[in-house]
Amino acid sequence: MASKEKSIIERFAAKAIRLGVEELEVEYKDGYEEVFAVKGAVGFGIASLRSSSPRAASLRHELYGITKKKRRLTIGDSEYELRARIYDSFGEDAFRVQLRRL
Repeated sequence: MASKEKSIIERFAAKAIRLGVEELEVEYKDGYEEVFAVKGAVGFGIASLRSSSPRAASLRHELYGITKKKRRLTIGDSEYELRARIYDSFGEDAFRVQLRRL
């Protein structure tokens, strides 16, 4: 059976988990979707996608979906739950995704 290709949010979540962070934040700024890995009060950029690109559109679509239904992701031997919520960032939808180990 062929393995399913990971979605864009799953790739970012896997990267963040390997970095040891607890959350992802995605915000729109100056024509880009900026992706930040967050641990406690500290965040740092891990990706920047032009908002008009198909990858950015796919990312936004997946994030809106996760706000309605959480998603599970397996990294190595561990399973994680992704939960997203929307917040307002200067009149734009921004997302905070919790990466919770089950």
